[in-house]
Amino acid sequence: MMIRKSLFAAAIFSLALMGCRKAEKQDSSEAVSQELAPAPVVYASNYPLYYFAYRIGGENIDLHFPAAGLADPSGWNPPADSVAAMQRADLILLNGASFEGWLMNVSLPDSVLVDTSSDFAVRLLPSGETFTHSHGEEGEHAHEGLAATTWLDLSLAGLQAQSVRDALARTRPAWKDMYEANYQVLASELKTLDDTFREAAEAGAGKSFAFSHPVYQYFQKAYALEGTSLHWEPDTPLDHDMLHEISHLKKDRDIQVMVWESTPLPESVQQLKDQGIKSIVVSPMGGMPESGDLLDGMRQNMESLRAALGQQP
Repeated sequence: MMIRKSLFAAAIFSLALMGCRKAEKQDSSEAVSQELAPAPVVYASNYPLYYFAYRIGGENIDLHFPAAGLADPSGWNPPADSVAAMQRADLILLNGASFEGWLMNVSLPDSVLVDTSSDFAVRLLPSGETFTHSHGEEGEHAHEGLAATTWLDLSLAGLQAQSVRDALARTRPAWKDMYEANYQVLASELKTLDDTFREAAEAGAGKSFAFSHPVYQYFQKAYALEGTSLHWEPDTPLDHDMLHEISHLKKDRDIQVMVWESTPLPESVQQLKDQGIKSIVVSPMGGMPESGDLLDGMRQNMESLRAALGQQP
């Protein structure tokens, strides 16, 4: 009887061992299968997201930025071939905060859409514009628009990069550790820049700014920069009305610095200088830069801000 029990127990142990080995072999096969899987196809709606995905995914993602030719991708209108390509993507990285106006006019799978600003929805800011539209029989409704350039607050940029990391990890779990390691390096660089911006702004507190366009809401709030938004184009000469407007702002609010999205006309710089207003460029960096990368551009923005505040590099 004891021999039979021993043989039975041995048989049970052997079957259990075979089952464990089979499960381990299956898990190992799945891991190998994931590692050998093709790189996920990823689309980004603006340059910051493209940059974050590139830094985190590296050569292990098939990355696309179809609006790369536009200085401001928020005005992109995707052609039919781009929509068809995005419908086959593994991930479509969206800025959210109303950046993708084109999204309402195309049909894309919800499962691949990643709104990178959804986790900090409570920190989104109004754009200052109001939109009216209808909901069937409910009639017209007015909604205040959202400011879209979230990444100009570098603490929010870090959260968007985190969202990119999480989305990539869900798509290829076997590469999670690699994505995490790359994200940590990027997050550290973003944090350092954010801290530097805050230190510079605090040291120069008290100056009043004018901004050529209402796209700096997050930048202003993050770094406590007081200012007024205008609707001026860098390549448009300042006319009588514009000079009249800025002279009143100078008188009423002691505007000392004009912040442009790109390099303004030399005559505009001189006309503002004649009124005691210094011109600087702080690029929103929404589109692909002609040279360098996102962090290079933000560092240049930092130097511009420091110069405006009379600080040494």
